[in-house]
Amino acid sequence: MASDGRERAGRVAPAPGAESTIPGRHYRAVPPAVTPLTPGDIAAGLAGQVRGAGRDGFREAVVSMLDAESAATYTTYRRALGACFDALADRADDRSTVLVPAFCSTDFRLALEELGLAYRRYDVEGDSFAADLGAVESALDDDVLAVVAVNVLGYSSEMDVLARLCRDAGASLVEALGYSLGASYEGERLGTFGDCAVCNFQQGKPIPVGGGMVVSQDPGLSFSDAGRPAVGPNVATLAGYAAFSRPRMYHLYRRGKATLDSIRGSDGRITTHPGSKDDVGADRPLATMSDFQGTVAQRVLTRLDHHRHDRARNASCYTDAFRSCPGVRVVTPVDGLSEHQHVRFPLVAESEALRDDLCVALEDAGIGASKLYEWPPLATDRFPTASRLKRRTITLPTHPFVDEQDRRTAVRVVRAVLRRSG
Repeated sequence: MASDGRERAGRVAPAPGAESTIPGRHYRAVPPAVTPLTPGDIAAGLAGQVRGAGRDGFREAVVSMLDAESAATYTTYRRALGACFDALADRADDRSTVLVPAFCSTDFRLALEELGLAYRRYDVEGDSFAADLGAVESALDDDVLAVVAVNVLGYSSEMDVLARLCRDAGASLVEALGYSLGASYEGERLGTFGDCAVCNFQQGKPIPVGGGMVVSQDPGLSFSDAGRPAVGPNVATLAGYAAFSRPRMYHLYRRGKATLDSIRGSDGRITTHPGSKDDVGADRPLATMSDFQGTVAQRVLTRLDHHRHDRARNASCYTDAFRSCPGVRVVTPVDGLSEHQHVRFPLVAESEALRDDLCVALEDAGIGASKLYEWPPLATDRFPTASRLKRRTITLPTHPFVDEQDRRTAVRVVRAVLRRSG
């Protein structure tokens, strides 16, 4: 990490311009990404668990939203990915390679490796985070089983063109909807262009109850929860998430976590997934989401548009502030994207050192900034755009708990760091 002499006594001192001067806000910290849950959500989830209802209703609501043929739930996103890729491989056993973006989560690679499938990366467009269509087209061959389209932070690709490329090559199209459930491209819901869509319900996503879902648009590719056991309800996890995602409580959580991490000597990452997120699951049948999760998720789904409006307002303010700001660049969605979820707001810095300085200064000011997909490092000659984005991208929080003063603080801090670096 870049340093300008602010590292003292084992901690990083606040950058100039980063210290909060607003009375009453010293004990407030804004999480990088969160979707609000309420005590009412937790109570309703418990009632749903007792009644044995919730999971099926949520699954059917997503099927209806995407006008899909079938769907199934899983305890983690990686297990949902594994179920999807496994079903595709069973149907086309003469193909064994999946194309994934070079700028995305490691979940895709790890799920494929555990299934014994090969993967190849393709580069992305730096201006929009969209798939580089030329790179996809050149990578398609007779061994490609599927192309994965990842809507990073809700930024989409030209889905109609991707779908056509896959059809022409005899490959399936898998849409990763972790950030984009409810968004549309050219008037059509994301999740309806591919053979399958895989939804991620991990913390920080628009629906943060844990687990995942595979949604099929193909009548010949069926997924179901029938005959599979349900996982136990993750009540304590979601109750903690509901309480500590609010800025004042998050301030306490962050301080406590830092102390525990220093004692353990590691970063104890917490997830809302009720199952281990580190494997695709060797045991069959794989467990489904619980009725508790399903009930909470249904309630959050009804608030999706409300949350999207809050995020869009915050993203619009950041766009206005940074559109012509030397040293950083905003990301522009592809034409045709609507109902953009704006789960986080990305800024691309002109250097890795500047990105690191921005991250430190924002964290010092209580603004949860995060880096994006740093691992694994990529060969710059093969994936020039993705490797640059991995080293230079930082995200700002956009969620409904971000208020006007938080936005002003973020803008002030970023501009102060840019002035100092310029």
